[in-house]
Amino acid sequence: MTRWLRMTAAMLLLVILFTACGAPAAPAVESVTGETFTDCAGREVPIPDSTERIACLYAYTGHVAVLLGCEEQIAAVVDGLKRDALMQQKVPDIDEMPSPYSSGAINIEELAAVAPDMIFLRASNLQDAGEMEKLDGLGIPYAVVEYMTMADQMESIAVMGEALGREEQAEAYLQYYQDTMDMVRQRLEDLPDSERKTVYHSVNEVVRADIPGTLSYEVLEAAGCRNVVTNAEDLQLDGDKGYVTVEQIYVWDPDIILANEPAAVEYFRTDDKFSGLRAVREGQVLQLPVGISRWAHPGSLESPLATLYIAATLYPDRFSDVDLREEIREFYETFFRISLSESDIDTILSGEGMRAPREGADQ
Repeated sequence: MTRWLRMTAAMLLLVILFTACGAPAAPAVESVTGETFTDCAGREVPIPDSTERIACLYAYTGHVAVLLGCEEQIAAVVDGLKRDALMQQKVPDIDEMPSPYSSGAINIEELAAVAPDMIFLRASNLQDAGEMEKLDGLGIPYAVVEYMTMADQMESIAVMGEALGREEQAEAYLQYYQDTMDMVRQRLEDLPDSERKTVYHSVNEVVRADIPGTLSYEVLEAAGCRNVVTNAEDLQLDGDKGYVTVEQIYVWDPDIILANEPAAVEYFRTDDKFSGLRAVREGQVLQLPVGISRWAHPGSLESPLATLYIAATLYPDRFSDVDLREEIREFYETFFRISLSESDIDTILSGEGMRAPREGADQ
């Protein structure tokens, strides 16, 4: 039996919300005219009379929309969402949906043709004044959903819950988020620094690392790791990505290498240039699971589950009562209405086939 029994109230709430009408997703939300909410950029955004059609121009917002039970209302997406296996399962017609944001620009004409009731995007979508003018000209409410840290991410989920009239669903997930982080923290709070594993986290690419102060960095810290990256000066920054050299990884020579891309794991394990690393020699290059998104990725929704998974994997004696396979099963059943077989769980743990490679790319 797992700790999920200690969250009975939250679970019962979700069961009621998602089964009362005998359907996995509730009908479109009706809102009172004149109501507003505050988005992640501090903008006051009007809540439309209905949200029957929503445009998710940032992949993360598509994942959150499904979390909130709004998969049937998604009408436009970015191409990246079409490559997620669980999104394919939850939104069967996603391949046919328009993608009005690509190559760093919004196709206003295509977006207007979708006729969404609400648009979700990130701050970087609004850097161009001309694009903003065109977007404003549509007369369609749009919300900026942005985060950097775990606290910011929790706020972003609350924002989308308010925008879509799914506050209860958002609150249930946020309660799980907080409970999980509290549990992990309590079990690791007396772990001596000398016993904390030094970890290099490969983010998608072999030489892309965590940037201090970001979500993925915080996940590793919360899981009891000592990230080998200690400040941004260790990195070559390219926008919101940070890169290192192979030589620098050797200088760090971490206890553990974590990667959220199977191709990166294979590269570390088989390419001669990495054979001298202690983690490679000792078989400590570990694949992070991939579910609705890549766990511990800066854009991942599964941050609390990733934190628990990493902590329990690296410090099993402190989590001997935690059945990670059952945690995974319960998580996706409860929050995404997905029933996983043992084979499905194996696939998530392996990361293989959960996210299709970008067209024309190796990974």
